[in-house]
Amino acid sequence: MDDYNSNTLLESSGLIQNMSKYLYHGSKQSFKKLIKQKAIAPPGRPPEEALDAIYLTPDFLFALACAARPPGTSNIDLVRRIISFQYPDQFNPDETIYIYFVDPIGIPEEKKIHIDPWQIAVIEDEITPAKIETYKSGDLLKHYKVVDELPKDQDE
Repeated sequence: MDDYNSNTLLESSGLIQNMSKYLYHGSKQSFKKLIKQKAIAPPGRPPEEALDAIYLTPDFLFALACAARPPGTSNIDLVRRIISFQYPDQFNPDETIYIYFVDPIGIPEEKKIHIDPWQIAVIEDEITPAKIETYKSGDLLKHYKVVDELPKDQDE
């Protein structure tokens, strides 16, 4: 796996405005600590997206999308902020979701696997978040446009 500086990639892709001092994890469930678990990647995705790890992102809105999406596969264009759902009828805008704020300084660099500019897998048993905020799934609609299907070259 290539090692790279995700800040440089985010700057070059124009996403640096979404950077902050935190990494984020989005979930439909409330936890005091994030516990590693085996991820399930859809067919055709890289094996790094199916590790036994804790997945974090430097992009708050990506974490929001991960927490808010309904069951099934979601396709997300992280640059244009467009999302499609396999089962859009199961999207519940009133559902409470949780965003976990993680201080990256507490994570040893050798425990981080940089999958792409938006995903970092952390090979730790657990992480205690610096803070947790609650939102509604419908908050996603303030930041993303929901479409029936993304153009094939835009799937993320």
